[in-house]
Amino acid sequence: MLSLPESAPWIVPTVPIAVAAALRRPRTWYFWGTAFFAVIACLVQSIAATLTFLVLLACWVCVVPHTPEELRALIYDGAWLALAAIMAGPFVLAVLWGAIRLARQRFADYLALRWPSGRELARGLAMTCAFLLVWLAIAYLTGQKAPAFVINGYMSARATGWLPVYLIAMCIAAPVTEEFFVRGFLFRGWSQSFLRPTGAIVLSSAVWAAAHTQYNLFYVSEIFTIGLLLGYLRYRYGSTWLTVIIHSAINLAAVIEVALIVAYA
Repeated sequence: MLSLPESAPWIVPTVPIAVAAALRRPRTWYFWGTAFFAVIACLVQSIAATLTFLVLLACWVCVVPHTPEELRALIYDGAWLALAAIMAGPFVLAVLWGAIRLARQRFADYLALRWPSGRELARGLAMTCAFLLVWLAIAYLTGQKAPAFVINGYMSARATGWLPVYLIAMCIAAPVTEEFFVRGFLFRGWSQSFLRPTGAIVLSSAVWAAAHTQYNLFYVSEIFTIGLLLGYLRYRYGSTWLTVIIHSAINLAAVIEVALIVAYA
């Protein structure tokens, strides 16, 4: 039997080590891989939210809704929306975690979960305030009113004592889930594909705006442009936590605006 000399022990493991190293090499989910896992995350979110609604319907509602209007009123109830957002969020993040683990990357690194500096946060908030003031002026000049969906959600949550949970959902759960998904996962994969950063910002903002089907065209357009701003900040400063904080601030401002409308209308 042919045997290798003891003086050359490196000959045997050379190829297996090279192959194993190639298999373990970290990767990025580029355009199609990112899109594939994004679809899975959206499906998981829809299933989790639907199951939450079904559980609430079975446990809390004495009279089963018989008309589409009655069912819509329940679905758009502020407490129900808040609980659905809170319950679905971890499942979406679990899909992202699984995809990132399959790519052999660290969750925080892949999603750019770097805490922003005080200067970066101040600049981002200042840009956002100026941006929102422009949209507020456009809404006033064009006669746009606050969406009834938002007002009804706030009022129903306040009336049933679920306002704190509503605030947690709108200002913490939703911003974390959406920013990890859009400015974290989608931007990371698409910006390193043929889209490059500019295309990734535009496409991810369009996906994010299209998901807000409860708003009219004016507010969907506003959400799209806010997505462009958040995408730019994500690219400029390399921090998804920055966009999470700004997203939370935007939602908090919206809730305060609705509270003032309800109080003084």
